[in-house]
Amino acid sequence: MEEMWLARDKSGDLYFHGESKPKKNKERGIWASDEINPFWINPEMFPEVKWSDSEPTKVKLEIVK
Repeated sequence: MEEMWLARDKSGDLYFHGESKPKKNKERGIWASDEINPFWINPEMFPEVKWSDSEPTKVKLEIVK
């Protein structure tokens, strides 16, 4: 299993960030990490993840065969 981070930008966009924990950049309204291109996911998913959160949400990615 791979640990990742889930965070919602001020605009409402929702992203998975890889191994690098993102940090909130209030001036730009985004969560920034070492990832060049965090993975965008449908913003209707995970409504409990909000811009107002003080920390990103840690998630685990598991591939089931």
